[in-house]
Amino acid sequence: MKQLHKQMSSKRDEETIPMSQSSPYSPKTLKHPRSLPRSLHYLFREQRLLFILVGILIGSTFFILQPSLSRLGAAESTSLITRSVSYAVTDSPPSRSTFNSGGGGGRTGRVPVGIGRKRLRIVVTGGAGFVGSHLVDKLIGRGDEVIVIDNFFTGRKENLVHLFSNPRFELIRHDVVEPILLEVDQIYHLACPASPVHYKYNPVKTIKTNVMGTLNMLGLAKRVGARFLLTSTSEVYGDPLEHPQKETYWGNVNPIGERSCYDEGKRTAETLAMDYHRGAGVEVRIARIFNTYGPRMCLDDGRVVSNFVAQTIRKHPMTVYGDGKQTRSFQYVSDLVRTCSFNGKRSCRTLQPW
Repeated sequence: MKQLHKQMSSKRDEETIPMSQSSPYSPKTLKHPRSLPRSLHYLFREQRLLFILVGILIGSTFFILQPSLSRLGAAESTSLITRSVSYAVTDSPPSRSTFNSGGGGGRTGRVPVGIGRKRLRIVVTGGAGFVGSHLVDKLIGRGDEVIVIDNFFTGRKENLVHLFSNPRFELIRHDVVEPILLEVDQIYHLACPASPVHYKYNPVKTIKTNVMGTLNMLGLAKRVGARFLLTSTSEVYGDPLEHPQKETYWGNVNPIGERSCYDEGKRTAETLAMDYHRGAGVEVRIARIFNTYGPRMCLDDGRVVSNFVAQTIRKHPMTVYGDGKQTRSFQYVSDLVRTCSFNGKRSCRTLQPW
């Protein structure tokens, strides 16, 4: 036991040796940077240099052949276009098609791939209605992408059901009184009940749609730099004192009558459109639409043509109001849509087609 106690004491004494008597700390020496011979030896060992050269060769081959491949693809696409054009014209397989360019009679010109009009992204408010649905058909038919915004107060899904499977068509159930954020090139603002039966049903909603809805759509046009078309009405002339009405005529409107929610609402919408044009540089068109008729009209909307048609279908006598000497101007819906969706530079007073 005494011997074991002595061994334990000796170990304890060794542990209590002061740090000053221990060997001093020496950090690990840093390696010297590799010299050039050692670097070359590293490259040549295990054929590393060979792999580097092979990688450089593959990359150089790709960048050299890429322009040739792109020219080949363009030439094949051009030949496909040429063959399709020739088949459409002659209805027989062509032997060879050439396009002369400039003064060279025998030179073959190349048709640019993807030539044609740029596809536009267009929003149509009130696109499920009578005029709006025909306008959507026209825009889809010319190859554009169309987003329809409608709250279905007077619009009907049946007017657009034939477009549901089209990938360039989109339908959003939304009230334009509330703002919406979209990225579009053009805005056709048609949202508003247009027949007396409908706009008198909720006059406050009618004027809110005309004012707040137009304000929201003009704000969207300003943010994204889109063209803006406002569909106004002949009702801005009110009960006119001159016939026919000229664009310089300011109208004769009763601001407190039953129809004023629609008449004054459209007049305010025109004011907002012109203020955004003058103050914010928004490209604006205003179309004052008169009596329009055609397919998809609501049968009982209280207008002249629909009243005559409804009474004829029901075998009722046709009603002529007043003394029968009043005049109306009528246009078919396809004529209106063709004018409003025209994409050129021409203009005709207030109705300024695109």
